[in-house]
Amino acid sequence: MSGSEITMFAYAKINLALAISGLREDQYHELESVMQSVELHDLVRVGRRGSGLVCRCGSLSGPQNLAYKAADLFLQRWGRPEGIEIEITKHIPVEAGLAGGSSDAAAVLRALNRLFGLPYTPDILREMAAAVGADVPFCLAGGTMWATGRGEVLEALPAAPAFPLVLVKPRLGVKTGEVYRRWDRSGLRSRLKREDWLAVLRRPAAAKVAALLSNALEPAAMELVPAIAEIKAKLLHAGCLGALMSGSGSTVFGMAESALRAREIARSLRQDRSLHIWVTRFQGENSGEMDRR
Repeated sequence: MSGSEITMFAYAKINLALAISGLREDQYHELESVMQSVELHDLVRVGRRGSGLVCRCGSLSGPQNLAYKAADLFLQRWGRPEGIEIEITKHIPVEAGLAGGSSDAAAVLRALNRLFGLPYTPDILREMAAAVGADVPFCLAGGTMWATGRGEVLEALPAAPAFPLVLVKPRLGVKTGEVYRRWDRSGLRSRLKREDWLAVLRRPAAAKVAALLSNALEPAAMELVPAIAEIKAKLLHAGCLGALMSGSGSTVFGMAESALRAREIARSLRQDRSLHIWVTRFQGENSGEMDRR
């Protein structure tokens, strides 16, 4: 791609905590979550050229990609014909609970707003993001957030330091809908204590954050993909301070006491060739640092 374009990082997301209090009248689940950006990222290039809307992302290309949907929504609001090309280099795995598609969509919204001269306020961008998907508003903002509703109602929490992580994904992914249907049958409702998270994040220590990790969807996902439970046990046995499945799975993250320890843990787990493993760390607010014209 060349000409008038912007390249952005699209950061992955983990859920440090996730609780579900029930099913709403609109058939969405009522959530409480502590969401955190991590440095693992896709690269999203957006160019203003040609005619029509094109989204290239390997086997994920085309109108079903959330990045395409985000661009289409932006252009509908813009109201004039434009040629837009999107090219995504994937590093965040799919069906992983890491919001890769949502992060790509958020990056597209930020990029288009820049390319078109900042026509829309942050509030309008958040409104568009929520219309694309529940995780897109968080991916637009990034950092450390308290999320409610479907996950789209956000309140900033004290920013967490760049704690090191090991991410591990089994060969099998998990369909979000299947996990929620399995949870529906269990009827296990839960709530988070926001005060506990505020207290820990005001004086953050990796071990204290690790002690609060929780995910209401974990048991349901483990029934569907038993390897999730095995990975969690391996991470803890290898020395992680805490481990948890992110979102609806199937990725499990482990918090390490140092970057060196994270690399050592990852190295020990790579003996299992069926696992996909990344060493990363917490990431701050999403400012689109890699913007390039």
